[in-house]
Amino acid sequence: MPNREYESEYVRPHAAAEPSAKDPGSGGAAMSSAGSSRSGGAIGASSGSGGASAGKARRLQTDESKPQAANSRPLRIFHGPVNITGIGRYLADWQRDQGAVSDFIVFTDATTRQNHHYNLHLERRSLPGRLWAMLRLFFNCLGKYDVFHFYFAKTLLPFGLDLPILKLFRKRIVMTYCGTDIRLYEVETARNPYASLLPAGQFSPDADRRKKRRMRWEKLWVDRFTAVRNLYAHATRVIPPDKVERDLEINTTVDISAYEPQEYRTGRVPVVVHAPSSPAGKGTEYIEKAIESLRAEGRRFEYRKVHGVPNDEAHRIFREEADIIVDQVLAGGFGTLAVEAMYYGKPVCGYLLDEVLEWHPDCPVVNCNMDDLKDKLVELIEHPEERIRLGVAGRRFVEKHFSREKVNRGVWELYHELLSGRRSGR
Repeated sequence: MPNREYESEYVRPHAAAEPSAKDPGSGGAAMSSAGSSRSGGAIGASSGSGGASAGKARRLQTDESKPQAANSRPLRIFHGPVNITGIGRYLADWQRDQGAVSDFIVFTDATTRQNHHYNLHLERRSLPGRLWAMLRLFFNCLGKYDVFHFYFAKTLLPFGLDLPILKLFRKRIVMTYCGTDIRLYEVETARNPYASLLPAGQFSPDADRRKKRRMRWEKLWVDRFTAVRNLYAHATRVIPPDKVERDLEINTTVDISAYEPQEYRTGRVPVVVHAPSSPAGKGTEYIEKAIESLRAEGRRFEYRKVHGVPNDEAHRIFREEADIIVDQVLAGGFGTLAVEAMYYGKPVCGYLLDEVLEWHPDCPVVNCNMDDLKDKLVELIEHPEERIRLGVAGRRFVEKHFSREKVNRGVWELYHELLSGRRSGR
């Protein structure tokens, strides 16, 4: 770990909270157990390890408008059945705090977060056993929940066969798209000069046909869709724009109150950190070529690749050791890693499409691609004062756009508008 000798004039006027070992989305608190009195049980599941119209600003929900104020039966919400950067758990825990029954249930969980409430562990079952477990869960959930919030185009039954049944029983359905589930080759290659370098498995003309067919099915039944800014064009290629949220990006949420840098510091020998969830999708090969070129020039820095390590350890590295964090150089947007890095007051490098910058003109991510990453890193390595300036700007950006309270209240209001029939969930 480098010697922390360089400090800035940016010192917070009040004492900061103690850094939490938990990741920022969790609010720094220990995750509630699966046996919570609000959570109920899912058949065949095991407990986890803890852990208006589109385009208009959503009104904040007040305490008086909680569902149980008008009805003794609390709002019941399902999240799942896949774990994408822990989103389902973070939303569910906040909703439990509002008095709702909200559970995050997954079929399997190979992530480092492991923050589900329940895990069916389908990977341990035979094919007939998997189908039987899915059916049992579906019928159990059908009688229990009012709102179904799905992620990554995954639902409770194969091929989305549960969607028309859920609608028949007047359930409200929200789908959060996350990345390769809807990224279309025809859209990306027309706007992104680096699209051809993205992994080909789920990114090709053939894959486009499969994705469009699935999305056309989903648009028949799902009430509202959400997608991060660099995926909006993909979603609206098939989904009517009035069904896709423009002002609600829920793929990342952080609890601002859980951690706040007391001082913004950076090392004299900076540590460059890259933490790819998918090395091929993030352009790790090209990032490390730039790193090797910088080493050959004799630049003074350290490089650390963080991949496959426990979530708490990754966040410790981001918080305590990193001076510069490189996100990705191919996909054209920013996601969980970039937001969490800015939450910790760290400068971030990543490739951003024009439409992302148009939507977030105040975004302080250093916009770079595989061709100019090396030059952008030289600027940051050689100028510690710029690292600190960007760290401060990043923290303020996250406070403004991605606070846990703001995002969660936006989702909460969406559910209530759907249930009240003010949106397309009639």
